[in-house]
This record gives sequence, C-alpha cells and structure tokens, in this order.
Amino acid sequence: MPLKPESQLIWSPTVVNSRMNRSRNASGVNSYEKEFGFRPEDFLMSVMQSRGSASWLDLCCGHGKALLQVKHYFDKQHLGDRLHLKGIDLVDTFDSYDKNAPGLTFEVNSLITWEPDTSYDLITCVHGLHYVGDKVFVIEKAAKALSATGLFIANLDDQHIVVEGVQSKSYLKKMFAQHGFEFNPRRKILKRVGVRDIHFGLQYQGADDEVGPNYTGQEAVASYYMLSPTE
Repeated sequence: MPLKPESQLIWSPTVVNSRMNRSRNASGVNSYEKEFGFRPEDFLMSVMQSRGSASWLDLCCGHGKALLQVKHYFDKQHLGDRLHLKGIDLVDTFDSYDKNAPGLTFEVNSLITWEPDTSYDLITCVHGLHYVGDKVFVIEKAAKALSATGLFIANLDDQHIVVEGVQSKSYLKKMFAQHGFEFNPRRKILKRVGVRDIHFGLQYQGADDEVGPNYTGQEAVASYYMLSPTE
C-alpha cells in the first residue's frame, strides 16, 4: 500500500469532496451541540462573562455556518465587539458575510500549513481530522493555540491512526492521557483544557486515502506513524 504525502493528499477526492461539516449548525439539529454536548454560544458567553472577551477557532469549518450563527447571536446582544471568531477550511465555500464586519475571519488553508496567530478559548474540529494526513501534528498545534483555560475538542477515529510496532489503540489512549487529553473511544471525542507545547514523539509516514468508510459511513483517511527513536 503506497502512502501519500501531504502534497498529494490535499488533492485526493476523499479529502476535497468531504461533506461531513459543510452546513452544520452551532446548536439544535445537525449541530456542534449534538456532536460535543454543549452550545458554542453558551460556552463563549461563559468565558466572556468571566474574562470580558472570548474567542473561537473552528478548524475545517465548512461553509462557516456555525460561526456566522454565533456571531449573529452575540451581535443581537450588542456583544459582537468582544468576540473573535475564525474559521479555517481547505476550500473557499464560506457562506456570504460582511468581510468588513469586525470579529469574524475565514482562512483558506490546509490544517498542516496553518499556523496559529493568537490563542483561543475554544478550538473545535467537527469530523475534520478524518480527512487530514498528519492528524497528530494538527492536534499538537491546536493544544499550543489554546488560551490558559481554553478547550480543544474534536472528533477522532483511533481506528485510522496506525503506529507501527505497537497496539495502536492502546498506545494512543495512553499517549493522550500522558499529555493531558481525554479521549472517549465510544463517542470518538478527543479534548483537552489549557495550553501546552506538546510533542507526541511520533514520526509521520504518510496517509492512505483508499481505506474506505470510517465509523461515520463516509470515506476517510488513515494516518501512519513510527515511534521516534527515543520513545
């Protein structure tokens, strides 16, 4: 099985045609609330009440519908100037919005080449990691981009992360726990609270975009790693 580097994976039909998060709402039906068990607007409001402002970075944001809904929610309460929202996606299919309005930006970028420009109180990735090659690298970057009490939460399929020479699922569970992450293997949810400069010690080897559907029923990408010599 030939593994693909990121430069090839980015053009894969499996990646480009992913539809898992294109039009997901912030709350209610087909929403971030359903995936993660809380309303983003409630979480951000709590942060804002304690700190005066709040920020949310949505990785693989699709059309950006959830971000736009949250912006509208805070604008209606005249709190939009205390909110910083950013969405990143591989393709520019963002819903129309006022690009001159403060507090909301969208960026067309791969999560591999994305570089955090500030810290965030909330970082989400709804089903986006399924289509990323070096998933571990993206998780490391997300942890580094959190605020001191910020929350990172994402869907993660441990079946599609393979570490050569070990029992991958057991190794990943232990690895995440050692670095302060909580992983729920039944719900496929990974989360962490608080910023940390993390290096998991895995060497990325490439990805397989022909493994077929994952637990969502849609085509996904499997990521392959080797242990670093010191591990």
